Amino acid sequence: MKNRLRSVLVAAGMAAAIIVSAPPALAQGDFPTFDKVSEGYRKVVSTADGSSSLYTLWVRERDGQVLAELPRNYENRRFYITPTVAAGDREAGVDMLNTRMVYWKRFDKQLVLIAPNLSVKSTGDAESRAAVERVFTDTVILTTPIVSMGPGGGPVIDLDSVLVGQAQTFFGRFAAGANTRLATIKSAKAFPYNIEISFELPRSSGQLMTMHYSIGDPPKTRGFRPREADRRVGFFYTSYADRAITSGESQTKRYIKRWALEKRDASLAMSPPKEPIIYYIEHTTPVRYRRWVRDAILAWNRAFEQVGIVNAIEVRQQDAQSGAYMDLDPEDMRYSFIRWTNANIGYAIGPSNAHPDTGEIYNADIVMDEAFIGNFGRQLMRYAQAAAAMQGLDDEAIRWFDEHPEWDPRILLATPQERAEISAYRAMLAQGQEPETRPAMLAHTDAILGHGHESCDGRLCAAAFSQGMNIAGLRLALEAGLLPAPKEGESVLDGLPESFIGPLIKWVLMHEVGHTLGLMHNFRASSAFDYKDINSEGFRGAKPWSVSVMDYPPMNIVAPGSEMVQGDWGIIDIGSYDLWAIRWGYTATDREAEQIVRLNTDPAHIFMSDEGNNGPDPRVRTWDLGENSLDFADNQIHLVTAMRERIIDEIVKDGQPWQRAREAYSDSLLRQSQALGVASGWVGGVYISRAHKGDADAPDPVVPAPMDRQRRALRFLIDQGLRETAFGLTPELAAKLGSQQWWDEGGFGSQPDLPIHDQILGLQATTLSMLMNPTRLRRVLDNEARLPSDQDALTLVELMRTIRAEVWNGLDARGRTFTERDPLVSSFSRNLQFEHLSRLIDLATGRVRMPGAAGITLPSVARQELREIQSAIVPAMARGDLDAYTRAHLIDCAERIDRALSATFIRQN
Repeated sequence: MKNRLRSVLVAAGMAAAIIVSAPPALAQGDFPTFDKVSEGYRKVVSTADGSSSLYTLWVRERDGQVLAELPRNYENRRFYITPTVAAGDREAGVDMLNTRMVYWKRFDKQLVLIAPNLSVKSTGDAESRAAVERVFTDTVILTTPIVSMGPGGGPVIDLDSVLVGQAQTFFGRFAAGANTRLATIKSAKAFPYNIEISFELPRSSGQLMTMHYSIGDPPKTRGFRPREADRRVGFFYTSYADRAITSGESQTKRYIKRWALEKRDASLAMSPPKEPIIYYIEHTTPVRYRRWVRDAILAWNRAFEQVGIVNAIEVRQQDAQSGAYMDLDPEDMRYSFIRWTNANIGYAIGPSNAHPDTGEIYNADIVMDEAFIGNFGRQLMRYAQAAAAMQGLDDEAIRWFDEHPEWDPRILLATPQERAEISAYRAMLAQGQEPETRPAMLAHTDAILGHGHESCDGRLCAAAFSQGMNIAGLRLALEAGLLPAPKEGESVLDGLPESFIGPLIKWVLMHEVGHTLGLMHNFRASSAFDYKDINSEGFRGAKPWSVSVMDYPPMNIVAPGSEMVQGDWGIIDIGSYDLWAIRWGYTATDREAEQIVRLNTDPAHIFMSDEGNNGPDPRVRTWDLGENSLDFADNQIHLVTAMRERIIDEIVKDGQPWQRAREAYSDSLLRQSQALGVASGWVGGVYISRAHKGDADAPDPVVPAPMDRQRRALRFLIDQGLRETAFGLTPELAAKLGSQQWWDEGGFGSQPDLPIHDQILGLQATTLSMLMNPTRLRRVLDNEARLPSDQDALTLVELMRTIRAEVWNGLDARGRTFTERDPLVSSFSRNLQFEHLSRLIDLATGRVRMPGAAGITLPSVARQELREIQSAIVPAMARGDLDAYTRAHLIDCAERIDRALSATFIRQN
């Protein structure tokens, strides 16, 4: 063993010696002359002053060829590569793949692109560093030949051979099977610190795709001091394992992402910055919205004044008409831009780029897609219904739904075509294949929820998705006469009063600017104040009703007939948490930061980020509002009811097609689903705190939510998610839900008659999934153990019994004659009973097994529920006044229960 280890160490040392030995210098005579190699190429110059660039580029458009000369000191420089699918995909422009830090190393006449090990290092002594470097080595990505020596003395490579010929290295499945022989250059730009280059080529399906590469070597600020991340406040961070830490504490070092922002004169209480953060508003931004964009950016200056920096942020307007700043390119790393597009994706994103070693932010670009202002929110309604049901579920439950599609809200609310797409997609995954695209129902649901690591590191933000749905609801409320008409002389922007749409645009931009300053989402922020206080005299316009703009808030519209006073429609300014978080992140010293972070238990500083939205705390949700969000959910139902009552007479105007009625009804189902999603979080809910021991007034880290709220939420879900009367679908309204049957992209489906029973059952079954899923049932069971036996608790048995009592209610009804037109059990109730019974049978027989301890308890509880249903069915079947529909249904149910209990008995014995 010793000899083997010695051999390994000797071999490693020899390899290290080979690598560190410098190869002989390259000379022009070793290669073809550059003049010959570059014949037919043109040099890329992208700056107004012609300044030199990171790499010098030459392109030949006719055959998509690109040459790049590396700088002389290329082997001593690390740089990043960020690949982005810029066109040819549903998430084009937003689908940034993983950024890699890399460096070039020469091996004879080849250059090797290598990814340095950034995840594990040692800050200890030389021996510790050497031991780590021996084990955690760098990774070779690709090789490419040196084709010549450039005029600047650096090696020249065939860059399109790297970026197109080896595209799958960077783009994975997006480039699999792509026809690289037909690649053309879409754009090529060269700047002092970065180059930007795009290629268009056909994917394996034949669809044209644009692959965009950002390659850069950003400067670093001398003397920048990293700040260690703290989970009590939400900043994006960079991390690595430091093997030099041997004290028994965690070896993971985390540094927050923040700008190098310092006072110009440290002796002044209030000083301008040495270097301000400058945002340029791109000239494509509509003039009608520019003041709201500007106000949103400058709103953050108030936060930096707390650390003594005035005018930390500046705004400059690029304008094509006047020529102002038109010589600046948004893709030049030196400038941070607010970019405005209209790609009909309805998104906004505010990623920032930071050095992986220190967290220093060096660039940030916000992209706004105007589609969320228009019709995009309406297009997302069905996906948002599924997203509402999936809120609060952990990865285990989501994987379980993947394996049990008959329980999956994404399937239950999908169209038959979407179900087939999802089935084919999952079949390909099961066979080890990587599908080229993800079905729209899954992709949009994940995007709306912000599921995945991308949301936690700033590369995914669904704020504009949420705002798009808010705006769709706002338009509907205006059409229904539930909101005041525009004031006399007020501007109307895109069909909405400026007093409505302006602040909504401002909120989206404040949110995205917050991301570029380093802030994570804060999905607990909207639970700071009582819902009734938010909508009371004195609150409106006085302060924002959320302590942070980093939440995904709903539209605050008070239902007609309420005793509440209409408060602000949306978030009007940065909040107390935002001020506190910036103060902590940008204060000058770590000692001051430690004092500031201990204020995390102040109700004005409540915080929980993306992972909390998949967690057990019902106060950490998107689309909720108020300290007790059940008050908000009740208001939503009253609002939905009022909207439905106005669809026929007020929402659909004379001359409009009746498809508008279907759209309005679909919008009402979305609002109802969101209210159900908000309420579901309380069932089995747990209050979570990240406060440390010693923080003032710190609660326990895990406390079950109040039982009265849990039971109120359970009742809400049953009343508003299971009862057929909750969906407001009267015969008169059902007759008006038409369809235009357009067959182009702008159509809303070709089915002229809405499948009413499928629609309602989908929502009822989804409600069952909200209550009967692995995450919910596990949390209910765990809460029983968290409370002493002499304290009240919502039990698993009570939950299952309450659902069964509602679903099977009414079998003993008397006092009328039952017919097929007026049955004892309606068609909607028969469908729901069949669905509920199927789930109980699955659990009782073990055909479906839920993970964890809840899966052990559930079968026996399910069998007991089947016996209770059987005891209600038997006397009902004996009645002589049953209609044919009900009799056939109950006989079938009784037979299924008998078979299930018999199968269970045989299996258990």
